[in-house]
Amino acid sequence: MKIFDILKGVFNRMFSKNDVQSALHIDTAISTDMQIALDIWLDMYFNENSLKLPVAISSEFARLIMTESKFSVSGNDEISTQFENFIKNLRSKMGLACALGGMIFKPYLSNDGVKINLISADRFYPVAFDSDGNITSAVFVDSQTVGNYYYTRLEYHIFEHEIYTVKNKVYKSLDSAYLGIPCSLSEVENWATFKDIQSIENVEKPLFSYFKIPLSNNIDDTSPLGISVYAQAVKLIEQAEEMWERIQWEYQSKETAIDVSMDLFKLEKGKPILPKGKERLFRAYQSDIDGNQMFSVFSPEIRDSSLFNGFNKILQRIEFSVGLAYGTISEPSQVEKTATEILTSKQRSYVFISEIQQSLEKSLQDLVYALNVYSNIGKPLQDITLTCTFGDSVLEDTEKEFQRRLQLVSSGILTKEKFVAWYFGCDETEAKDYIPQGQDLFGGGR
Repeated sequence: MKIFDILKGVFNRMFSKNDVQSALHIDTAISTDMQIALDIWLDMYFNENSLKLPVAISSEFARLIMTESKFSVSGNDEISTQFENFIKNLRSKMGLACALGGMIFKPYLSNDGVKINLISADRFYPVAFDSDGNITSAVFVDSQTVGNYYYTRLEYHIFEHEIYTVKNKVYKSLDSAYLGIPCSLSEVENWATFKDIQSIENVEKPLFSYFKIPLSNNIDDTSPLGISVYAQAVKLIEQAEEMWERIQWEYQSKETAIDVSMDLFKLEKGKPILPKGKERLFRAYQSDIDGNQMFSVFSPEIRDSSLFNGFNKILQRIEFSVGLAYGTISEPSQVEKTATEILTSKQRSYVFISEIQQSLEKSLQDLVYALNVYSNIGKPLQDITLTCTFGDSVLEDTEKEFQRRLQLVSSGILTKEKFVAWYFGCDETEAKDYIPQGQDLFGGGR
């Protein structure tokens, strides 16, 4: 997988940001360098290469972020239900969010109430942001195919002076690479209920939230956008692909074969008839192989150990660059590190995952506020509470921690309720229901 090969298809995939700027008479806050980087990360994620390392890295981060995470909303049953459905969708989309440096959570009003869209970083353009780097205005791109036409809806969100305005413009074209000509929202059934322009007053912040991967943006330090979790390992991933190709070629080029004189085979139209199903094993030649020798075995030694060692070293460099613990994608048995170095790598991964989770919690708080506004237009906002809890198994060995806490219970140092509450992720009152009455399952302790 070459970066150059990726770039060849980037600029023909869709209309450019210049088309969006011209259509809406605005300037977007995304530089050419940032746009190119975003396209590279996107193509790496969906590229059909043999290793699929970008997907593996993003999926692992998504797993570490979400596996032990619990989210709930209280104070409004309808919002709670919508939020619960949103979290289910988020779990399946978190890998893409990690790959592209972030994702937009955008509520909208529908005939069935308030819904939530998850918008990947390639489907929106930031327009304005505040002094803290929070995006305050943006254009979101939606598309539909109806008959022979490609329809594109540009949804422009503007937050200024406590007034939130949403403008919709629709374009149609016979070629998806072009924005096309303006048309009506009513031409697309799913968009028929949307308004060309709508404003909401007394709003404290934008009615969308941006979940951002908290990495320093060394591509464009003025950009409000996040960068991919594998942004610092693009060339290393390319090197891993090249090394894997060498390994495959090593096996193919040194595949065992028998060089045989054609005199040993029947001929058909001047060509030898090789044993059926064994065509790859035999290689026929016009003359003797070596003097009067009629056949010889080709079976050179395969240099797999040295190649795999080199391949594994690259994987370890990738782990270090992206912030994963050693042995996550590399071969764990070949991690030639001291116990201190391994613990340090786990701590580094734990810190990074914790920072991502904090960023996620902030974006979810912003989302809950937007849901509150949309659910109470023209009415006072309700008292709605978001609760987020995150596990810490990134750092700890769960089995060892289980045995350690069980020993504390057996010694009478830790209560059974606290142990069960930790294990099942519930409070101590609920934990009491898990403990059979009259049975000492813990070998002592209260």
